[in-house]
Amino acid sequence: MQSIGERLEEARKRKGVTIREAAEATKIRGEYLNSFENNSFNINVPDIYVRGFLRSYSNFLKINADKVITDFNATLIGEAKTAKRDHREFFGRMELQQPLVTEESKAVGQSPSTATIEESRPITSDESDKQPNALPSFLQNIDKEVAIKVGIIAAAALLLLLVIIWVVKAIASGGAEPTPAPSSQMVPASQTAPAVEKETIVLIALGDVRVTVTERDSGRVLLNLFPMVAGQREPVEKTGPVKIDYTAGENLQVEVGGVAYSTGKTGPSYSTIP
Repeated sequence: MQSIGERLEEARKRKGVTIREAAEATKIRGEYLNSFENNSFNINVPDIYVRGFLRSYSNFLKINADKVITDFNATLIGEAKTAKRDHREFFGRMELQQPLVTEESKAVGQSPSTATIEESRPITSDESDKQPNALPSFLQNIDKEVAIKVGIIAAAALLLLLVIIWVVKAIASGGAEPTPAPSSQMVPASQTAPAVEKETIVLIALGDVRVTVTERDSGRVLLNLFPMVAGQREPVEKTGPVKIDYTAGENLQVEVGGVAYSTGKTGPSYSTIP
């Protein structure tokens, strides 16, 4: 069965065009087309671009592009399997060191095969002291890149373990503190609520007047349009500033702390007592 490259080359020659003419027509670099015809698809671009180039070139040469792409995919799968097998063989292979024929072995007439057997036997504790730099052969064949990856994975695993330990300790030590028991001591009534200081003012009518008294802070009405006649005195208890509305300011006086004050106003108005 023809390979991809053979089909492409045969179709191009049958069409009677050169690599350069095909490159100008398909807008694909000539070196790529030449590599394809030589069954070399490793052109340092992603496989998806290689598939696009093969499809365009196949359509230009009027051959079955789907069949070419299918064969290309099969080639990739075969290369992946080969690389995987080589990788397994690399780690599974144990290479024996070449025997060294020394002058001493020549003198005693020891053959290379005998020397190899002698060197490959297990090293005793006495002999290991004499060979401090000896390493197992399989350690010498480990790829450096693989060793680096293994080291990175081990460091990441150790870091993850430390984080888990820290989280467990934080959860174990982060329990809710016990709620203190309520105190059995009695609290004096005088400490439960501060005493509110009350003050009494006296409204004095000099004539007919209606009065409304409202606490400024709470909005509570103490008197609401209370009618007063000349000579009438009306005491009012307050716990803060009050606003006094009246219908005739000239007919009203306010006594505060035993001192009577006039409103200084006539007609409907209001005054504020702190």
